[in-house]
Amino acid sequence: MAEEGAAVRAAEGGFTSRTRRRIELLSGGSGTEPGPDQRRGAHSSPEAVSDPRFPDWKREGEFLYRRRQYFAGRGVDIWPGRFSPEAGSPAEIVFYDTETTGLSGGAGSVIFLFGAAWCEGRDLAVEQLFLSDFPGEPEFLLAVRELLRPYRAFVSYNGRTFDSHLLRTRFLMNRIAWEPGPQVDLLHHSRRLWKSVVGDCSLRSMESNVLGFTRELDVAGEDIPLIWLEFLRTGRPGTLPVVFDHNVMDIVSLARLYEVIGALVSGIPSSVRVDERALGLWLIRSGDPSGGALLEDAFRRGSEQAGVALAIHHKRNHEWALAAEVWTKLLAGARSLKAAIELAKHHEHRTRQYEEALRLVETAMSWNLPLDAQARRDIGKRRERLQRKLRAQKARSKSFREADL
Repeated sequence: MAEEGAAVRAAEGGFTSRTRRRIELLSGGSGTEPGPDQRRGAHSSPEAVSDPRFPDWKREGEFLYRRRQYFAGRGVDIWPGRFSPEAGSPAEIVFYDTETTGLSGGAGSVIFLFGAAWCEGRDLAVEQLFLSDFPGEPEFLLAVRELLRPYRAFVSYNGRTFDSHLLRTRFLMNRIAWEPGPQVDLLHHSRRLWKSVVGDCSLRSMESNVLGFTRELDVAGEDIPLIWLEFLRTGRPGTLPVVFDHNVMDIVSLARLYEVIGALVSGIPSSVRVDERALGLWLIRSGDPSGGALLEDAFRRGSEQAGVALAIHHKRNHEWALAAEVWTKLLAGARSLKAAIELAKHHEHRTRQYEEALRLVETAMSWNLPLDAQARRDIGKRRERLQRKLRAQKARSKSFREADL
């Protein structure tokens, strides 16, 4: 038994060391990750005791374990105004992630590992709560509620769809009063900024394509429920330490990604490849004029989508001449139905050049582009209306000439 405990401790020590190396790589450090701040140590209640199976955790109840780690100098810049207006200050934002007994999120799924992180100055604090068996769930959830009590905005990756709903379900089923706060789901922001660039917007993809980091050792998400159930069956940690590492790394990556996105939408230049159209529109909607300049640069480099977004931006600002200029350039570079119709609208309603507007519509129709029935009807009606206006305009001109005679 003593040999088994020694083996477990050695394995967990190795996993912890690997976690710290990966965090060092993620943070762009020197390669020697400092350990947790020994002055503060692990957060635990006075009744907490050690368990030889989990030497770096404190046991706070029959089925509840807790550990906290501080990563010195690994704090991130927080942008509460951009992501989460509900949070009045950076101190009210928390990053969180869950590991569960199932990936469907149904009523039968239980959260057995909860991780949260927050910034304390330039340090990143990561705290985890571990449920070692089903009967301890009420105590586990009460600890989660207490851990999250100071925070008003909850940053996650797919938390709006999965984690927050599962948390709400588990609290309800245990008849414990608690409601998740406003969700800041970075999955949606990542899809907006990088879907057209990298395709896959999983957190692993964001690590390798945006954060410049690849995990050395990890566990597949679909294996995590089986690992915990195997622990319940045998009582041995097995590969649970890898799951603990996985959860820590998810949270650390989440915090770093938040910092990167926050910098981008604050107009701070970055070398990270990004969908410039999406970022430009985000900046414009945030009232940042640099968004327009970003769209102009992307359009100048050949992005048709950025050109369309730029023209629409000018149109909404009643900058009709600038919008028409962009539509004209788009039309010169490609068979852009959007550009042709918008430019036809401009000449019909702004310049009253019905002949030019009709020419643009008929040119677009001659392309025989695949259109749905409603689009074809709309273009047909526009052509008929322009033909009527052009006939009326010519009739008025003729009558004026005759009157002059």
